[in-house]
Amino acid sequence: ELIKPERNFPMKFNPQSQLFKAITEISQFIILNFCYLLCCLPIITIGVATSSLFEVCLHYADDERGYLIKDFFMALKNNLKKGTAAFLLFLAPIFLLAYSGIFWISHHAWLTTLIGILVLFLSLYLVISMLYSFALIGRFKTNLLQTIKNALLLPATEPLRSFFLLLLPITFTCLVLLFPPLKFTLVLFGFSFCAYCSSFLFLTIFKRHA
Repeated sequence: ELIKPERNFPMKFNPQSQLFKAITEISQFIILNFCYLLCCLPIITIGVATSSLFEVCLHYADDERGYLIKDFFMALKNNLKKGTAAFLLFLAPIFLLAYSGIFWISHHAWLTTLIGILVLFLSLYLVISMLYSFALIGRFKTNLLQTIKNALLLPATEPLRSFFLLLLPITFTCLVLLFPPLKFTLVLFGFSFCAYCSSFLFLTIFKRHA
């Protein structure tokens, strides 16, 4: 007696399942990461690209959701002037202070080394302030002067949370340097993942000072 083959039933695909939603979200963050990297290529656009990345990630972290890719490109248009201006305003003093700090430390005397460390610390403070400025541009509709003022004050009023904001990208960078294969993850979703994780800290800080 011949055995009848079993009937193959097509696998049901539920777009409302948690697995499908997770895959969709991960793929969106991967695409967002590539879009961000492409928008940073001209260098001068790093400010507007980062403020736009923070804008969509802050919305997503605050359960406002939306469309990551579409909203990112809309944010690029809205943040073009302020994001670029903030980047240029912070870039020059950060570069000068970092160069000065290295110059003083290279003299190998205790006094010049101390001066160099203090100057480098000030440069690091401005880096954190620059990150705040990008997040503020993405979150609030204030003029550039007020944004820069708030960005300079927030690291002093929130030292611990500001430290963790800086620690996240530094940790990820160190892991990439120690384990070169992780460079693939940096290109795949590293920047969008860091921005998303940082957004929870930003939201906590902004709500405390709202």
